[in-house]
Amino acid sequence: MKVQIKDGVGFESGDDFVLRAALSQGLGFPYECASGSCGNCRFELLSGDLEYPNGHPTILTDRDAKRNRHLACQCIAKSDIEIKVRLFDEYEPIHKPSSFPATLAEMVTVTHDIVEFRFSVSSQQAFEPGQFALLDLPNVAGARAYSMSNLCNSKGQWDFQIKRVPEGSATTRLFDHVAIGDSIDIIGPYGRGYFRGFRGRDIVLVAGGSGLSPMVSIAKAIDQLKDGRNQERVHFFYGGRSEIDLAGESFLSEMSGFGDWLRYEAALSNPTSDQADGIFHGFIHELVKDRIGSDLANVDLYFAGPPLMANAMETVIREYKAPSEHVFYDRFG
Repeated sequence: MKVQIKDGVGFESGDDFVLRAALSQGLGFPYECASGSCGNCRFELLSGDLEYPNGHPTILTDRDAKRNRHLACQCIAKSDIEIKVRLFDEYEPIHKPSSFPATLAEMVTVTHDIVEFRFSVSSQQAFEPGQFALLDLPNVAGARAYSMSNLCNSKGQWDFQIKRVPEGSATTRLFDHVAIGDSIDIIGPYGRGYFRGFRGRDIVLVAGGSGLSPMVSIAKAIDQLKDGRNQERVHFFYGGRSEIDLAGESFLSEMSGFGDWLRYEAALSNPTSDQADGIFHGFIHELVKDRIGSDLANVDLYFAGPPLMANAMETVIREYKAPSEHVFYDRFG
């Protein structure tokens, strides 16, 4: 099927989702989550027929229906279609995403509810530190987005630190029904919250929950590229509810700059014992305000976490007028 953008380029979508097809051909189609939860890939359908194989997205409103607006990441063209959407250079993928099979090789416990799933792939697909991919799990409607926790490597290993969601269909399937040696499809890479290198400013990494995964990937890249560092310092902040949620320090402590120019600090929103003495009590965005404050406008900021945490971080960013070109994250939910 052909997708024609009004007053713009056309591209073949085949039986793939419109967004995936556009990005796989290097087009700057706007998006954030690539999995139906953010709504940033909305477009207007001018002609032709579409279908939603995983059900109609709940994020689409009555207003969207009146304007014939659809989600590119969730719909497939059933005929040649014409759409109205604005492409942007900044959305052009640094690596064109593709779909490829992967075999689960290892599962490593990170916390009581976060596990690092290590997949082996034969594809030569590359990714940047901090990017994410979609896992197409059997018997789960729609592929789910998870961030990689490692670096692109010649071994063909893709690691994901994934938090179990109570009663979540995807994580229940992944944690309870996918075993070592099983194969799934990975689709990616996606995302614009990837590491931009040392740029003469201190670097702040903020993670909440399974947002740990992309921040660990970026921290590993920082360690790998440390010879290119000038005077930049790195601050890694991690937020959890109670002591059993704490994570991240074990990954950083193996890095050469740990305790010197690479620092780690955690925040607990609901500490439960005396073991929390010496740990910041409060939400992760409050820790960032307390430790970085007005200097937030002068750093490169990367963050990842659940929607409430991301919204709180966005408020802090506005409060301290951090320039958008210094802030990198991908919006989910």
